[in-house]
Amino acid sequence: MIYSKRLQKYVPVRIEKQSYNLRNFGVFTKYRIFDGKMPVGFVDLKDTPKGVQVEFIKNQYPEFYSNFGHLADQIEVEHCLNRGLDTFEITSEASLNSHAKHYIRGKRFSPETINDIVKNIILKTPKNKDFDTKFLGKVSMYMPQNMILKILKKIKTNPLL
Repeated sequence: MIYSKRLQKYVPVRIEKQSYNLRNFGVFTKYRIFDGKMPVGFVDLKDTPKGVQVEFIKNQYPEFYSNFGHLADQIEVEHCLNRGLDTFEITSEASLNSHAKHYIRGKRFSPETINDIVKNIILKTPKNKDFDTKFLGKVSMYMPQNMILKILKKIKTNPLL
C-alpha cells in the first residue's frame, strides 16, 4: 500500500520484479511499483552474501504519492526473506539532502557521529521547513535490527511480494 495524496488514503500497489545475474558483478533486482497502470516508482537492489545493498529508490511522482520510503523498506526486507535469509543486513547510501528523511524513518548512518549531526539538524529545523543536510554528502547507512523486526511484523499481515 502507498499513500495517495489525491485520494487522501492508502491504496494497493502492484509490483513487478526483474532480476539480472551479471556474473562478476552479482545479482541485481529491480522492483517496479504501480498504482493500477500508473507507475509510482522503483527500488533497485544488489544481492550481497549477508543481505542486500540498496542501489537506488525513486518515487517518480512525489506530488501524488507519499511514504514511498516505507514501501521500499518493506520490499528490501521481503527480498531478503525471499532469498531464504534468516538474518540479514540491508545497507545503502544516503544521497544529497535525504539524510533526515532516512533518519526519521529509522535508518542509521556509519560513522555513528553522523546520526548525532542529523538528529540535531532535525531538532533545530523549524516545522514546515526543509532539512538541510547537503553538506554531509553521500553517507553509508543501514537498516537497524529493531527496524527490520518492526517490518517483519507488518509483513506477517500485509506482505507486498
